[in-house]
This record gives sequence, structure tokens and C-alpha cells, in this order.
Amino acid sequence: APFPFVKIIPGAVPATLPEIQAELIAFLSIDMNCVEPEIAAARYLWDKVVPGGIIILDDYGFSQHHLQKKAFDCFAAAKGARILSLPTGQGLIFKPLHQAPVG
Repeated sequence: APFPFVKIIPGAVPATLPEIQAELIAFLSIDMNCVEPEIAAARYLWDKVVPGGIIILDDYGFSQHHLQKKAFDCFAAAKGARILSLPTGQGLIFKPLHQAPVG
């Protein structure tokens, strides 16, 4: 109630992604501990992240989450981005300011 700008969207990802009303995202934190919904969210929200925007991946560098790391490495490469591995085990993506052709 004290945060009228917050909207809780109950349900599972990716089915609930179309309910997100945000048009521009400057900071996106992805932490679902499961590769499929995390990649689905990243794919769906990528175009809404502003150039220079930040995506933080919570479980990127932990060995038990190697599937997330592999999937996000492929995702970032396809988007012309790179992932900075942090000492916290997180991954950090800065959306490129200019989208270069990939491939």
C-alpha cells in the first residue's frame, strides 16, 4: 500500500511476462534460480532495457548454476554484449550503447 507504483504480478514466468507494463528499464535484476524463466525474462525484456542499462544476474558465477552461466553467455553473445563476472558470483551486463551487427 505505501508503494502505489509497484504492481505485483502473480504467476509463473514466462506466462506472466506480457503483463509487465514497463516501457523503459534502466536496471533489471534477474534471480529465479532456474535457467528457463531467467532466459525467457531476459529475451522478453531486452528491448525495454535502455542503452547503457544494467542487467544483474544473481547466480551467474556459482558452479551449481553452470546452466545459467552457459545460457546467459550465449544470450549476451547473440546481443553483442559481454558479461562481467563479479566476485559476489553475480554477472553484470551493460546493454551496449550502440547495437553492433552480430555474427
